[in-house]
Amino acid sequence: MNKALKYLLYALVLILVIVPAIFAYILFNSSRDAFDDSFSQNDKRESVLRKHKVNPTTDPVSILFLGIDDSSARRENGQSVEQSRTDAMILSTLNPDKNQIRLLSIPRDTLSYIPEVGYYDKITHAHAYGGPNASMDTVEKALNVPVDYYVRIDMDAFAQTVDELGGIEYDVPYDLNEPNRSDNGRIKLKKGKQVLNGEEVLAVTRTRKQDSDLKRGQRQMEVLKILFKKAQETQSLHKLDDIIEIVGKNSKHNLSYDEIRALATDYLVKDTDIKTEQLKGENELLNGIYYINPDVDALIKTANRLRNDLGLDSIKDKNEFMLVRVKNAFGEIPPLVNIEDSLSNPNSETETESSRNPSNETPTNQPDVNSNEATPPVQQNEPSAEPQSPNNQYSSQPPVQNDLNTQEQTTAPVY
Repeated sequence: MNKALKYLLYALVLILVIVPAIFAYILFNSSRDAFDDSFSQNDKRESVLRKHKVNPTTDPVSILFLGIDDSSARRENGQSVEQSRTDAMILSTLNPDKNQIRLLSIPRDTLSYIPEVGYYDKITHAHAYGGPNASMDTVEKALNVPVDYYVRIDMDAFAQTVDELGGIEYDVPYDLNEPNRSDNGRIKLKKGKQVLNGEEVLAVTRTRKQDSDLKRGQRQMEVLKILFKKAQETQSLHKLDDIIEIVGKNSKHNLSYDEIRALATDYLVKDTDIKTEQLKGENELLNGIYYINPDVDALIKTANRLRNDLGLDSIKDKNEFMLVRVKNAFGEIPPLVNIEDSLSNPNSETETESSRNPSNETPTNQPDVNSNEATPPVQQNEPSAEPQSPNNQYSSQPPVQNDLNTQEQTTAPVY
């Protein structure tokens, strides 16, 4: 391989550093065997929002990046990768005509309709309910934007990459005391600018102890930008082979070999513009559990930017946005304030939201004074194999039989 070509391949890693390093991993190894280890044919799908199959060689495409915590501690407790919730979710659009890649961070507590189970829940649960395809379907419902591909990456690769680069300098926003990635120790940091290793960076990007899920998403994007600059440094170039291998061995995707080569070729030789943003919303307490409820106006603007990246028509108003996003899920547009409990709660015939006791919930954005942590409800119990309502898996009381005629309605997210 000549030096010019090798540096072009390096450029791919420099574009996004961590998330799409799978592209360069395949090119560097030029091995179908290595590709087969990370490729999942079973997850191939075509977006219902696409009129025609996209061609990565010529068309703008979207890729959903899923960060999964597949720690040894969780594996020892019997949790498989497929049962994991996503710790990070980033929807990326790649537009060859604009020479642009956009990265949208989606907070894990975002309240979204999950087609896999047929009710609203935190978007992080989608993967636990149905794997990458369930996550892709859920993001499409939330944004009315086609999701063409996915790449799932173990968060260990994130920490290992930071270590490979010699750590990064980061301004820690507050004193931090978090479990390490093996759940057998603590990461303790003081507020202020300092050089962090991989374990410490992972803790910073996962904590939401003293702020919120939205702030965590912002930190994740900040760290990605810092890593991008770090990888551009001359002394980091000789480490990129190892970085590519780390990420490649810790990922799963549904991109074919030819699709990866086409995408990599298109973005290697250009001065690509990287744009980052975060899905906006407000923390809301619904039925005793904290969610992030997306702001509908901001949601439409974000969706239209992504649709524009993909060469699709913009959604002109809220009614049109609701029509396209929700009609297929419900058969009709639900009321803009309430929806029937049976649509959001599959167990509504035997319980109501008011029968559940949320007193043991720890709000997402408030610390637990006893444990010095603000572990959100979603961290306490894994979604079971059987679909549950968004809230009953966190209840400390058994369901109470109620008269169906007196059932309450559940306030639905208006987005």
